[in-house]
Amino acid sequence: MIAWIEERIAEILNVFGLDLNIIRIGIVVGSSLIKLPQLYTLYASSKSGSGSNSGLSLTAFALETVAYFINYVYGYVHQYPFTTYGENLSLTLQNILIVGFILKKKRKTLLFAILTLSFIFTPKQLVDITFQISIPLSLASKVPQIVTNHRNRSTGALSVPTTVAQFGGCCVRVLTSMHGANDIPMTISFAGAALLNAALLAQIALYSSSRNHSSSLPSHAAHIDMRKHRRD
Repeated sequence: MIAWIEERIAEILNVFGLDLNIIRIGIVVGSSLIKLPQLYTLYASSKSGSGSNSGLSLTAFALETVAYFINYVYGYVHQYPFTTYGENLSLTLQNILIVGFILKKKRKTLLFAILTLSFIFTPKQLVDITFQISIPLSLASKVPQIVTNHRNRSTGALSVPTTVAQFGGCCVRVLTSMHGANDIPMTISFAGAALLNAALLAQIALYSSSRNHSSSLPSHAAHIDMRKHRRD
């Protein structure tokens, strides 16, 4: 089944004249920019003092960061082509900065960074087990943010461009991990992440449209004032 899917992927790429290696390189390079919109939003809010990092789940970003780095270690230990896993390193570093903005405490951020990067010392015989554990960890990392959005009926400071880029990147990574690394667990991880990012995009669309709709309606108080004015 996997071989059949790989053949179809190769056929599609050939039809559009696309080189899979170029796509992989593009993903690694593009990933260095994927979190910049989110970082800019947090940086701007920290300078203005608006505190617009509200609505961002610390648990979600912390779990996601650990999962990113475990994925990087897994690809490195198995000596896969760097273009099949390399973006996880830059995503890890960017996410550490995001966690720092949410925590607002340098010591705690530094401790979190040390604990996360310590996975590079994972014994080789335990890397596969660690990676298998990271798959549900990676998927679970999106759940707190989804729950927070649902509870607040808002996506808060969650960056739309970053979420869109993550969804697109995961979809492409499903193809490259199947055709390049030929690693089923890695493919499952990216496919699950794509579905959960799709859920976040759906929330962004839903709550944005609800907010726009409510803001376009006159308030109840304003309606009463208008009635009083007419009576007078």
